[in-house]
Parts: sequence; structure tokens; C-alpha cells
Amino acid sequence: MRLRAAGIATVAGALALLCGAAPAAAVPASKPAAPSAKATATTEPETPTVLTPTPYMGWDTYLALGPRIDESIVLTQASQMIADGMQKAGYRYVWLDVGWWQGQRNAKGEITVDSAQWPHGMKWLTSTLHKAGFLVGLYTDAGRDGCGGSGQGSYGHYQQDANTFAAWGFDAVKVDFCGGGKMHLNPAKAYAAFDRALTHNSSHRPMLLDICDFREPGQVEGEPPYGESAFTSYSFGPSDGNSWRTDTDIGFPGIVGFAGVLRNLDADAAHPEAAGPGHWNDPDYLAPDQGLTGAQFRTQMSMWSMLAAPLMVSDNLTTITRASLGAVENSEVIAIDQDPAGIQGRLLSTSGEGQVWVKSLYGGQRAVALLNVGSKKLTIATTAAAIGMPRASRYRLRNLWSHGTTTSTGAISAQVPGESTVLLRVARVSTPGR
Repeated sequence: MRLRAAGIATVAGALALLCGAAPAAAVPASKPAAPSAKATATTEPETPTVLTPTPYMGWDTYLALGPRIDESIVLTQASQMIADGMQKAGYRYVWLDVGWWQGQRNAKGEITVDSAQWPHGMKWLTSTLHKAGFLVGLYTDAGRDGCGGSGQGSYGHYQQDANTFAAWGFDAVKVDFCGGGKMHLNPAKAYAAFDRALTHNSSHRPMLLDICDFREPGQVEGEPPYGESAFTSYSFGPSDGNSWRTDTDIGFPGIVGFAGVLRNLDADAAHPEAAGPGHWNDPDYLAPDQGLTGAQFRTQMSMWSMLAAPLMVSDNLTTITRASLGAVENSEVIAIDQDPAGIQGRLLSTSGEGQVWVKSLYGGQRAVALLNVGSKKLTIATTAAAIGMPRASRYRLRNLWSHGTTTSTGAISAQVPGESTVLLRVARVSTPGR
């Protein structure tokens, strides 16, 4: 049943579904992370584990709702994730972005929240969502202010706020850089300090750190310099965080264009070597129903999966279209993103407006994206040898959007409509006796 059709618009209705939900499936195991990956002890302190061994998945409030969020809205959206099958598909995080807090602190410097906005408090909210099988994230800034307004940052309170977030039961923190930029903070130093605060929080709670220095070089009045922009976050991100933004925002609520998707794709692809289990390049949110056509959004979903990017959907789930929901829940595409090898895909070749991207998968298969960045239909081609497949008499080509399978002796080719992507999983066909 689709809950929006049933009108789940009350806290009671949302709670009824949330409290009756089964716990989400566990994240699949993966290969050990690189030594630089951020690790945290779990139930056995001597056995370290890796937060987000595959790219994390979930839902974020920003593009979906802007700053207008409260307890009832968040519970309704989380309930919708269950009703529509998103949680079952792997979307486990519910993330409160800008707008959850208006910057107030008490005499001790502790964050205080609006009781009208969060009538049961933040600890109750995380506990309720945890019982429904979710993980929960929230937002702050490295500076005094946040992107939402004055005082909505953590500068001068890093440890205090980390302790608060942990005590409230949050599992992840996005640290923006609007206020950090205004204060001319050094991103590498600021995020290293915030990482230390999270690691040493007084509750000893593991919390994922999402680094969000979104600034392109010279974006605001000649600032920042290249070395302090999103383009260089890969140099410190793997040691200080679990993900880091690689370019500016993909767009704004209701205003996301295909040019922004391609821009962020290119920037994210610049340093694939930085990504791996526990630490991921982040090209920004998935943006269904925010201005992209269906084909353009399927391209975004395809390419973010090729990039091994976090899959954070930001759309109002009470109005999401069935086509968009089907795209974000495509299990074969999600499997490319969540492949346990944790290898980011790379651009292999370009011919005019046609591009061939390849991603190595666990077990020796390859994912291949035939991307048409132009407006007219193109034939885009490569070969099994070019994408690094071992020699074989035949190969199986699985189209992950049409769900059709063909075989080939080595040629890989498709007619690709404008601003679209054909996404394939390529495997050797087993030969009897070998």
C-alpha cells in the first residue's frame, strides 16, 4: 500500500508504522578498509570495524523540504520510506539538514531546540527512528554560522556539540562550511578538529562524519583558494571523514539541472583513488523530481552508482513520482553502488558527446556506463578487452534499466538517447570444462 494514498499525515499515523517496522537489513560485509579509513570500535573494543564499508544510503531533508522541517514531517517521511520500500532497498539514514536548529544555546553553551518544532526532543526522535531500523544524521557548520543563518554552527563548541549529538543518539553529522568560509578557517584543520571531537565524544558513540566544504575556487569574492576548496578535500577526507563533497551544490530545492549533474560527475571523477571502504567521494544528493527529466535522473542514479557515491535521496516522499521511486529502488543499479570491492568507476574513453565509464566489481565482473551528455541519440561502443575483461569466447551483457540480457563475443555497443545512460553489468560466460 502507498501510504501517501492513505494520508499518513499525523504523528500518530507515522508512529504506528515506524514502531511496527522490522529492523533494516544489516550492511553487507566488505573487504577491510585502507589504514587511513576512519574506524571505530563497536561491541568488542579490540576489534575495529569500518563505518559505511559501502557507500551509505538514505534520505536527506534539504532538497526535499528546504529548512521547513519538524518532528511530524520527519516521522511522516520516515514512515513513507518504509511504506514505499526504500528502507528495504537499503536507504537506512534519515538525515536532518539545515533548518533543524535556529542557533540558540543556553547559558552553558549547550544547543537548545525549539520545543514547538521538536515537541518530544531529539533523543526521543532518534530512539523512535532507531526502533524502526533507521540511522539518524543531523547538520552543523565548522564556523559560528551555518548556511541557514546566524549561530547555526559549532565553532568554539566542537567537543561540546559532539557530546550533545552523541548523547541524543545521532549516528552521523554533516559539517557544512558556510560559516567556516566566512571565518576563513582552513578546511583541513577544521575538519580534523571536528573529527577528533566526534571520535572522543563522551558517550563513546560511533558517528559518521560527512565533510561538506562545497566551495569551488573563487566562488565567493575570490575565495576560497584552490587548495582550500572542494577540489582538494580528497587529500584529507579519507583520514578525517567518511565522505567529502567534491564540488558545489548540485542545485537548490526544486531547481536542479542536468548541467549540475554533469559538473559534479566530472569533479567527483577527478580522484577515484581516494575512495574505498569507509571513505567516499561525494558528488551531492540524488535529486528526483527537482527539475531533472526521468532520463536525466536515471543518468544521475547510474553515474552516482558508478562513482561509488553515497546515495542520499532528497525528495518529498509524500509526492515522489512512481517513476522516480522505481529508479531509486532499482536493486540492480544499487548493487553497482554497493559492490563490496568499494572501487570507484573511471572514465575510460570519450568520443564526441559519448562517454564510456567502467567500474571493476567484486569477483571480476565490470559495470559499464555508456553516457550520452548531448541532446541527440548516439551509438556508443567499447569492447570487453578495453574494459579489462579477461579473454573469453562470449560475454553476458545485462542491461540494468531494461533488465534484459544479451551475449556478445566482445563488442559492447548501444544506441543511447540524449542525456541518457545505458548501464550494463558485463560477465564472462562460463565455458564447460574450464
